[in-house]
Amino acid sequence: MTQEDFWSFIDLLRGTANQHTTPALAEALACEGQVRIEEFADILAENLQYLASEPLSGIPVRDVNDPSDATPVPPVGDALINLHFAIVAAGGSRFQQIRKHPNQVADYAWDFSESDGLAEAVSTAYEIATGQPWLGPLPGFGTDEPEESTALATRDTSWLSLALHGDNDIPTTYFDAAGAVVDMIHADPQWRTWWSRAEQRDLDIEIEYTSQAERSRVTTRKRRAFASVRRNGSRFPGLNKGRLTHLAATDLEAIFTHVSTSLSLPTPPQVPRPAHAIPPTKQDEATHARLEELRQRHRKHL
Repeated sequence: MTQEDFWSFIDLLRGTANQHTTPALAEALACEGQVRIEEFADILAENLQYLASEPLSGIPVRDVNDPSDATPVPPVGDALINLHFAIVAAGGSRFQQIRKHPNQVADYAWDFSESDGLAEAVSTAYEIATGQPWLGPLPGFGTDEPEESTALATRDTSWLSLALHGDNDIPTTYFDAAGAVVDMIHADPQWRTWWSRAEQRDLDIEIEYTSQAERSRVTTRKRRAFASVRRNGSRFPGLNKGRLTHLAATDLEAIFTHVSTSLSLPTPPQVPRPAHAIPPTKQDEATHARLEELRQRHRKHL
């Protein structure tokens, strides 16, 4: 996708990104397919980064919803991010004007209260086109601060993140054990060496515990890798703390093996086990398999 293509899609917003204009953009992008949506997202992120690097943070700006007698103030935090979205939504000409003359941002009243809907249009289009949720941060969010870039250069930063969620409550023991394993991996130089072989800088793992069919998927975008995993939540009942702890470690071990294969990496180091992890016995496995069979029969009769 070229910059010209990108701005032709932005023109669908008619100068403003809000709940009334972004659905048309999402629909148009969805018709383009996954690759073009990701290309659009990449260009959007780049253009937003250009604005983030400009000295806009100290310039007072007006919002169209401000009272007429209100004194303009410099936007900060989310308001500043939304201003960046509003400038992009205004179109290519206005965008280039502000890039060349940042102080001219004060000459306009911006409608930026809902402008982050421009990023949400990307995720909506992606889900329509692929049937899968957008993984990772949306364009314009999760960008690195200068001090974070310095930390990355020295490798003194976390490269791995883990998110767990499910249809029902996740056992606290399992949740805590998974977090403990990730902490131990962060502290192990062998794991940093292993991940340094990847082209991506960060690895985000998301595990969903649900009654739906299990699956594992690894995708990459720019300098991030995303492992989206679905596991059956019915495995938890009947397991004591030691078994739950062991299960958390083995689940992560399987995910790292899948990531390694998907990204053509060397075999990962051994996943550490918390001290109180207890592997299941053959009797435990047989009992659990029988319980799962009974659950499946029960579901069929509902």
